[in-house]
Amino acid sequence: MATEFTLPDLGENITSGDVVSVLVKAGDVVEPGQSVLEVETDKAVIEVPCPPGGVIQEVLVKKGETVNVGQALLSLGASASQPAAAPPAAA
Repeated sequence: MATEFTLPDLGENITSGDVVSVLVKAGDVVEPGQSVLEVETDKAVIEVPCPPGGVIQEVLVKKGETVNVGQALLSLGASASQPAAAPPAAA
């Protein structure tokens, strides 16, 4: 099952930023905490890490796009090291 990764809070009074670069593509496996985007705010360029990690199913934003805190950035699936939930046991 896919999980959406959203833009986290970037700091005091920062509500949006512009995507400077997308560091991953669909099919890539990302480790927990690996940077997936660079976003430019009024104050700096910030690398955005993806705490859960997993397999990138779809990148939902592109370079040059303005993104808001809470906006979906990526669709993630479980990686081989993160197995999906086990199916229910047969009765």
